[in-house]
Amino acid sequence: MTSLELVEFINSQRGDGEVELRHDHFMAKVPKVLGEATPKFLGAAQYANGTGGMVSRSIYRFPKREACLMAMSYSYELQAKVFDRMSELETVTAGGRFYIPQTMPDALRLAADLADQNKVLVEQVETMTPKVEALTRIALADGSMCIQSAAKHLQIQPKKLFLWLSEHEWIYRRAGGTGWLGYQSRIQSGLLEHKVNTVSRSDGSEKMVEQCRITPRGLSKLAELLNEKEAA
Repeated sequence: MTSLELVEFINSQRGDGEVELRHDHFMAKVPKVLGEATPKFLGAAQYANGTGGMVSRSIYRFPKREACLMAMSYSYELQAKVFDRMSELETVTAGGRFYIPQTMPDALRLAADLADQNKVLVEQVETMTPKVEALTRIALADGSMCIQSAAKHLQIQPKKLFLWLSEHEWIYRRAGGTGWLGYQSRIQSGLLEHKVNTVSRSDGSEKMVEQCRITPRGLSKLAELLNEKEAA
């Protein structure tokens, strides 16, 4: 429930001769009641201004508990009514059913809120689309790449990628060995593969060298995991 909706509900419950609660007075009271938790409920919304335009207003968006705390700051009776109202809304929206506005102001607020939510979703999609397309191309590409090349694609230092792969049991070294090998579980999952290359020695002879390589699927998975690490 937004602060505007809560103020409107409180005013709808007032008796004859009682002074109507103003939203700005209510907003000023919120920090006194909710304390340090107040900022996480603060937001903004677009509302019709009555002349065909829209205005942006600072509001609070309260979960059930905080809405009841604000109502209790006025009276216990009002707290009970707010609790009942929000329980009613929870029941109406349960099971995928939608709350239907009963008044024009409710309908306008709902339309504005939905427009805001849609705008945010569109912006998120526009931001993520290039990344998703890039990862899709990588996942569908043919051939694997060495870990150094993978680090370049992932925009991470090779040393850090080797360390991450080792710590998360993607690759390991045999005792006394110098080359990296992939864990069998990662190979079976299609994330890594081994390739044998022929290398020429300085004396003209040749030797076979096994190299651990990251598949397109593995690179896509790494990009996902490393992004989650950064987000955390």
